[in-house]
Amino acid sequence: MATTPAQLQITELDYDQILNNLITFMKADPTFSDYDFSGSGLRLLARVLAYVTFYNNYYVTAAVNESFLDTAQLRSSIVSHAKMLGYRAHGTQSAVISTNVTAVMSTTSATSVTLPKNTKFELANDTSYVFYTTQDTALLQNTTSANNYEASAVELVEGRPATYQFTVDVNDPTQRFVLPNANADFSHINVVVQESASANTRTTFVQPTSLGLVNNANAIFLVSEAYNGYPELTFGNGVVGKKLQHGNIVIADYYISRGANGNGIRGPFRINDTSINGLVRGVTATIDANTVVSYNGSDAEDVDQIRFAAPLAYSAQNRCVTADDYKSLILATYGESIAAINVFGGEDGDPNDTQERPAYGHVYIALKPKVGLRFTDSTHNIIMRTVVTPHSMIGIIPEIVLPDYVYIVVATQALYDSKATTRSVDALKTAIASSISAYATTAIEKFDTAFRFSRLARAIDDTDPAISSSLTRVELQKRVYPTLNSTNTLTLKFGVPLLRNGNTSVILPATKATGHRFSHAAANGTAFTNCYFAESNSVLQIVATATTNTSTGAQSLVVVRDAVGTVNTTTGVVTVTGFIPTLIEDSALDVRLNALPLRSDLVPSLNRLFTVDANTISVAVGDDAVTTAANDFYQGGVLR
Repeated sequence: MATTPAQLQITELDYDQILNNLITFMKADPTFSDYDFSGSGLRLLARVLAYVTFYNNYYVTAAVNESFLDTAQLRSSIVSHAKMLGYRAHGTQSAVISTNVTAVMSTTSATSVTLPKNTKFELANDTSYVFYTTQDTALLQNTTSANNYEASAVELVEGRPATYQFTVDVNDPTQRFVLPNANADFSHINVVVQESASANTRTTFVQPTSLGLVNNANAIFLVSEAYNGYPELTFGNGVVGKKLQHGNIVIADYYISRGANGNGIRGPFRINDTSINGLVRGVTATIDANTVVSYNGSDAEDVDQIRFAAPLAYSAQNRCVTADDYKSLILATYGESIAAINVFGGEDGDPNDTQERPAYGHVYIALKPKVGLRFTDSTHNIIMRTVVTPHSMIGIIPEIVLPDYVYIVVATQALYDSKATTRSVDALKTAIASSISAYATTAIEKFDTAFRFSRLARAIDDTDPAISSSLTRVELQKRVYPTLNSTNTLTLKFGVPLLRNGNTSVILPATKATGHRFSHAAANGTAFTNCYFAESNSVLQIVATATTNTSTGAQSLVVVRDAVGTVNTTTGVVTVTGFIPTLIEDSALDVRLNALPLRSDLVPSLNRLFTVDANTISVAVGDDAVTTAANDFYQGGVLR
């Protein structure tokens, strides 16, 4: 009697289950009904079939996964999908620094001298980091020191200069122009095309800001990441961009970079180039607290960043309309250097705030760099010129504004069980401070992230299992950089309501460490040192500690200047007028005002950004097993 053959189950992907399905299918056939599949040669064939099926399943699954940006795992696949969305992933980028340069020459006959492109600058104490000029730079003679030739805001780029040539062969359909260095800097590639080996006519090719404006005569090139992670140059096809001709020689100048390792370098640098005639020595400006370190260096763009940014760039469609459009276009070019970004319209201003009233038709962009607190004006100008302005709508005025930092000063006391940890007291303090800094970096220093007090307390308690309890105090701090011996008018915004404890000053007393006290003259001309700000009935004062009894040496607080501003505890705004400091303690550059927030949770807005300075973190620990130590610590609540 004929029997209906069994159906082979084909939905399994696991090898063992595939093998069992094959054996079950064969056992259903009367021919193999009594066959022993456990040790026969047919089982080997069944295993081979199962492996072939398993390999095919794996291959098809992997191929399908690589066909979508969300599921692709290979970098080459992710980069390719990003290209289809109009997003060009980048590889290594060199760090840059803008600095003043002085060259001492052996002659004074010239009014200017020229530093040629790729003049080498290196650190005096670490010659492994080298920077080069990106173009010929003119240094002008100093009018008072004739041997000195100077220039300001000279851009130096980190890396080692390299050159590579290609000869165009139109008969080779597989020819590609890939620079043979994985660490080649994507952001500083210069290309010239020589007509032929026997002709010296050269044409400079540039990267376009918009392909929509390119015609068949424009000498343009594009840089993208090749399958191996190296930079690949692409040229026009005769319709969009000038087409290369057979025999052309493509000459590419670029830098082999150390990427993100080149960030955070201040200098000073010295010129190490013996080819400059008459050069005695050359140095960059001596560093100080205002010196901006090298920045914008980055390693090859992370695949997760590509996966995240490519859809945003596609949704922006190469134009800035919404806030996310500005963010995606800026991050696509400078994302490796930006730690936080916020974009908001002028209509978000406060009508009741004279400093932040609505400004319709304006778009404001706040940027926090990964290194340092602020980008330089020159960097802002580059971002505006290359990214923002070309893609902005007509009638909209974009502007980059500086972040308004509000510093969170953290003081914590922790009790711990000394028998439950191998850490010393100092090591435990360091670990707690590191936990606070790590929490600040990951969870606070963003424009769209609120500071949550309970999470900070949890991060402190989780530092070590031996910590039994902790008590934390949070103060807010504003820093001002006054001009000495001049009248300063300032507006400081804490961003939250301030706490008033009875009749005491809302502005907390300043010590040498917390306030950077200053010298100031009273109305009658008497000079006072160790001055700081205080508040009384919403009026801002300058106070100081002075000796009131010369025989006993008794000291008391005196008002040096009254009514130098106002304090609004509801809005957290402090105004300062008539502030004329003559000196800041320990030659500091800033004066600091501390206050307690009314609420422990802090929410940023507009360009306001909360941050933690690791140097202001205060940590004390006590042994929970020692009664006197435990009694010295508060056991609950918030320190005020």
